[in-house]
Amino acid sequence: MKNQSTLAAAVCLMVLCHGASAVSPAAGSDMVLSLHSQAQGELQLQYSRDVAGQNVQTTTVGLGGDYHYTRDPGGLRLYDYRLRRIYSVDASGRFTNDSLYAQVWFRATELESRVRLRKAMQAAGLPMDKVPTAQDPFWMESDLGLLSPDLPVPAVQHSELDGRNSWVADGAEVVAVRYDPEPVPEAVKGGLRRFWSTFVQIHPSIADDLAASGKIPQELWVTSKPTGAGATLTHWKLIARHWQPQAHYPLPPHLVAAPTQVAGVFPEIFALLSKEVANRATPPAHEAYVARAQAAIDRGAGIEALLTLTEMNLAEGHPTAACATGDPREFCALAVKAGPLVRSDARYAVAFAQQSPALSDRPQFDTLANAYLLRLLWATRPAGKDVSRDMIEHDLLAALSTAPIADFTKDTGDFYAAGWQPFAAWQVWDLGRLMAGHQPDDLLHGIDSLEDQLYVGLPSLF
Repeated sequence: MKNQSTLAAAVCLMVLCHGASAVSPAAGSDMVLSLHSQAQGELQLQYSRDVAGQNVQTTTVGLGGDYHYTRDPGGLRLYDYRLRRIYSVDASGRFTNDSLYAQVWFRATELESRVRLRKAMQAAGLPMDKVPTAQDPFWMESDLGLLSPDLPVPAVQHSELDGRNSWVADGAEVVAVRYDPEPVPEAVKGGLRRFWSTFVQIHPSIADDLAASGKIPQELWVTSKPTGAGATLTHWKLIARHWQPQAHYPLPPHLVAAPTQVAGVFPEIFALLSKEVANRATPPAHEAYVARAQAAIDRGAGIEALLTLTEMNLAEGHPTAACATGDPREFCALAVKAGPLVRSDARYAVAFAQQSPALSDRPQFDTLANAYLLRLLWATRPAGKDVSRDMIEHDLLAALSTAPIADFTKDTGDFYAAGWQPFAAWQVWDLGRLMAGHQPDDLLHGIDSLEDQLYVGLPSLF
């Protein structure tokens, strides 16, 4: 029988903890399989994939009631819509457990970025027939599988002749299909639209048509235009079809979850946060922070005292309301004492500027006992002169290593999201929301709200 603390850690890996992911990104495949112990119907397909100039490749596809997957020489890619996860197992057996929200956010944000760039090109008077493929409305929406209200609606013509359906845009065929005559079983038909959003890059309006057919392709031709390259035609041909009424969840057992990226110190951040979640580690007590702040004030160290009070707020996860004159709360009383000391410190303007300090200005803060918190705060500000991304990432690791404070993961995830690494960002945020110190109204609440917006706003991807 497990002891109570061990059981609590296991439960927090499996179930919702204050808005956290239902599954930790550190959970291995055995944990995932335990949440999918009941067999269900699965439509199993096998396709040949033929692209000019490449060897013909075989791809296996599985459609379940709440998941779908593809398996090819590169490995397994499994979309779990009940738990809103994406599981990947590469050819070497490396397993990653990622958030579906990360992919959806990337698509939406990338499309918005391309739309802004297109508007800038239009404002500059550039002819729209000369813009790169990445800024063409039809190919933008096809590449990312989403529609933008800020783009003109592409003219796509659909026709059928001799059992071959064709979709034409700008005078050229972009998608064609010959359907397998047997309909998709009702048990999995509801997942067709989200399947098409991940299987191939096609325009959302065409994905709607393919899903509405209630069938799967016997043959499929898809034209894509990778950025900076000419058109590429991919031909898919059905080799085998089988309905398995009692299929087991298609994830290999005994896989240990790995960090979603191996560059930089992200693996160390992933390992650290995973350990803190498993151990149910908690930050220092309120009284410890009060004592540290008072000691710093007694020494005339105003910035150190202010940072200690800031960390106390982050550790407790409840933002302190604005302090009124004479407010007796400990935070407010200590902040009043620290205020004059902070303002009289010559480093104040540099420490709290909108842009983080230049590399040459940073050594003056090294004597602060909590310089790590300053560097955490600087990590999401515009980088000062000579400050590299690698340095910032190490600063984040240093802050995370000081205490298991869930709110520290908000800025850390923001750093990866700003660097266009959404899967890394969500792994950090997911782990943060599983930490013992996480509170429903702390800084990570913003991630809960973002996920709600994505789910409601982009239902075709869920």
